[in-house]
Formats: sequence, C-alpha cells, structure tokens
Amino acid sequence: MHHLLEPLVSVVSGEPLASSLVIARGMKAKHKSVIQLIRQHAVILRQFGPLAFEMRVVRRPQGGGSRAEHAMLNEQQAALLISMMRNSDEVVAFKVRLIREFYRMRGALNLRSQNLYQQLQALVAEEVSTQVRASFGARLMLERKRAIPEFRRRRELLESELQPSLQLH
Repeated sequence: MHHLLEPLVSVVSGEPLASSLVIARGMKAKHKSVIQLIRQHAVILRQFGPLAFEMRVVRRPQGGGSRAEHAMLNEQQAALLISMMRNSDEVVAFKVRLIREFYRMRGALNLRSQNLYQQLQALVAEEVSTQVRASFGARLMLERKRAIPEFRRRRELLESELQPSLQLH
C-alpha cells in the first residue's frame, strides 16, 4: 500500500510536479512504457520545461525493491503526456483528477505567494513608520537603530520564502 501515500502532484522547489510512476498507476499502464513514451517525446516535452529524471527505489508488494528511473513532469508536460495515452472511463477519470490537482496546487501556491507579498508590504510600511517616528528625536532614533537588525532579519526571511513562488510566474 506504499504507493497510496504518494500524492498525485508534489511541490518540488516551488513547482507542482507529477511523477511518471503516479501517472503510470493512474493510467493503468506499465511504468516502463510511460518512461519510453516520455523518452520518445522528450524533444516536445522539453518545450514546456526541463525534464527531470531520477533514480528511486520502488517497493514490491511481495517485499524488497528495485531501483527504477522516474521522470518528474510539470503541469503542461503531464497534460501532454496523458493526452497521448489511450482512454477508458477509468483513465479519463484519472486525467480529470490529475488536471484538477495541478490546478488546485497552483492556486494554493499563488495564495501563499500573495500572502508572503502582503506580509512583506506590511513590514515595509512598518519600517517606514519607524523612520518617520525616528525623525522626532534622539530617543526614538536609538529605538529605530535597535529595530533595524530585526527588520532586516524578517525582511530577508520573507524575501527568501517569496523567491521560489516568484519563479512560478
């Protein structure tokens, strides 16, 4: 039951991706055939982004496991790949679930990125207000000087979290 734990779509470095193994299972196809199809159409698939291949240990139901090559596909690559595969009612249902999951995941990432951007804007506003207050006297100036490292730390943290989500757009 190990494969039930793997999500339809995983976020890797801020990008929603689906593994060839998840696609093979959902399409009721042999994983080896899916990898062959990906290799056969690699030139077309690369037009939608780099193709990431990795080696993973695949567990067998009877125990043990073997190393197998996996491909990680972005939304366009996965949609293109599944459009090349044969349909049955079950397969069409999987295609719908996969496309919905990519859409849901992208929405969640956009929301997170908007939230981080709003936090960053609030922090900048807070920083500006301390600059204004600091101009009112030496004691406030000292207060501002003490606050600067904390502003820098919080700003760097927010910017670093925002960075991967900005690369999605």
